[in-house]
Amino acid sequence: MRNIPSVTCSILPLLLFAPLARAGGGSAESAAFEQQLKSKQAPSSNGVLTDGTAEGKLGNERMRKANRAASEIVKARMARDQQADLALLHEAGQADVVVVKGVYDRLQDILAAMDVKHVVLSARLLDELPLLATQTLMINCPGELSRAAIENVRSFVERGGHLVTTDWALQNVLMKAFPKMVRFRGNATPEDVVAIQVTDASDPLLSGVLLQQQRPRWWLETSSYPISIVDATRVRVLASSNEMKKKYGDAPVVIAFSYGEGHVLHMTSHLFLQKSRLVTASERQKGSSFAKGAAKLDDASLAAMKGKGIDVDEVASGELGGAYAMQKLSTNLLVAKQKANRTLLEGYRGKVKQDSALETKDGKAVKSGAKVSKDFKVKVLREEGGRALVQDLFGEQGWVPTQAIER
Repeated sequence: MRNIPSVTCSILPLLLFAPLARAGGGSAESAAFEQQLKSKQAPSSNGVLTDGTAEGKLGNERMRKANRAASEIVKARMARDQQADLALLHEAGQADVVVVKGVYDRLQDILAAMDVKHVVLSARLLDELPLLATQTLMINCPGELSRAAIENVRSFVERGGHLVTTDWALQNVLMKAFPKMVRFRGNATPEDVVAIQVTDASDPLLSGVLLQQQRPRWWLETSSYPISIVDATRVRVLASSNEMKKKYGDAPVVIAFSYGEGHVLHMTSHLFLQKSRLVTASERQKGSSFAKGAAKLDDASLAAMKGKGIDVDEVASGELGGAYAMQKLSTNLLVAKQKANRTLLEGYRGKVKQDSALETKDGKAVKSGAKVSKDFKVKVLREEGGRALVQDLFGEQGWVPTQAIER
């Protein structure tokens, strides 16, 4: 059962960038982001895997082991079959991936297990912390944000950011930030496992997510929120469940939509799987059945995992397969944003030669202290009389002297 503590929910920004035109780790924007975090005394991640126990145990012990083993399987398969994508994952700098502390999901554990650098901060910082358009922001259930944070999230997506949310964030975030897209109709589920159908297996976000040959299943935690589509012309259903539709009134379990220059993905339940229900005999087999069968890992790969203290046979095949699916989906999200930033950054061809105050068209300060800093990438929106209207990756906009911009 899901107990509701009086804790603000987690938000995880994941920030990945194109290798040629980077705005991530090592960039002026990344340094500025890190400096703002330090000035607000935000806690940072030390990158140590906690398996969901750092702030109280999340999920049962078997599923924590399954999540840890699943990360190793994802890495092993990517090292074998998707080396370029794995390289993109590991290019992220410390501030490129930002985890906002939460209650019901432990995405920082997935990131640490995947060797993706990240920082951890509290949800209250989203009230005022500017986000880069090159980031992916993941909001964990329940997603309780202030009005100011909701406005920040909406602006972030509109400028090109990618947003990922789970479960209760459907009502707490998406319905507030994007009210005409999806909704929760009050039909929360009990704990359950439902059969799902992949609507578009060719979608890159679902690449390699479901490996098992039998009908895939989706775990629902107590009080999971079914997704009701409001705008069917704009919302894509990536995976749905006829069983869920029959039981709880709505079929979608994974949906996506575009907003402005950015994108949103939402799913019912959690990315850090906490429980599982084994239905078939094949799901009750040892974890090596999944690792060597569906995942096609060899004995050498499993031996290497054992050398790290990970024995896949300590969990069942179904538990490992479920955890793998969620973690591969997380990985696909990161890689997709990395690649999308190549196009996004094509629009930011200007580079600031020196710190320049941002002004209104009539020469007044946009706001106190507003500026674009040296080496920031900017989008030139208009030029007039020796001045240029620019926008940086944080969304700051104003007029600067044309000579302050290198192109």
